Amino acid sequence: MRPLFSVTTTSFALACLVSGCALAAESPDELAGAADSVEALDGHTASAAGDAFTYFKLTADLRRCASPLCGGWFVGQLNRSTTTCHDGQQAAECYAPTFDWTEAHLTGTQQSELLDASREAAVGGGVRAIVRGRFAARNTTTPRPELGAFVVTEGWVAENDAISKGVFVKVKDNGIRCFAAPCASLTEWTLNTSQIVKIANVDFTPAGLSEAQLEDTRAQMVSPDGLLVAGDRYTVNVDGRTAPGRTATAAYRRLPDAAQ
Repeated sequence: MRPLFSVTTTSFALACLVSGCALAAESPDELAGAADSVEALDGHTASAAGDAFTYFKLTADLRRCASPLCGGWFVGQLNRSTTTCHDGQQAAECYAPTFDWTEAHLTGTQQSELLDASREAAVGGGVRAIVRGRFAARNTTTPRPELGAFVVTEGWVAENDAISKGVFVKVKDNGIRCFAAPCASLTEWTLNTSQIVKIANVDFTPAGLSEAQLEDTRAQMVSPDGLLVAGDRYTVNVDGRTAPGRTATAAYRRLPDAAQ
């Protein structure tokens, strides 16, 4: 049996007796055919899917040519095969020569941490940096305004150096407590889709996190922002009782809003 971790504590709530512990079959990671549009969202707006839209992977462009045609960043919509770029064209990833940071409220140090993570991804592979936001049709900071920009509203960085694999989701503690495991004490939103599933556990073993990093992930999952993870579905089985779970090959913490 997989080593388990969830935010379920030894203090169990009576709400379990009403609705918390009996788990119906949940939706698997079925991304094919999902057609939710993110084009109308602005990088701040909460959706019916629990604020799970407008999340993108960020990878530094290491090509050598005259700026701003090279040296910017590639931005790709998580869990999607295509991304709508600043000019309305579809591509696997879109090029952004510059960022608009005004809505992100990140310090210079935080911006550097995010961009450093994007450079690590360009060299080592996987997803190390995640941004939430939207594309702008033009920029005001380069000689080529028609190349557009990306407006950053949130920044997330990987807790670990492992190569991310699997589906990208947001996980938050939902307050459900049960007398017997497994307990669906976490809610999982699949990023950039409308899929929502209650799960019993996140198995961080594949990510190889240190004790300090695991402690940080625990804090993130009970925070208002939640935790972003990449991984796969598995079944939690305790004494013949089953519930959905999520492996984690990578975990991402949000860079806090400096304006708050």
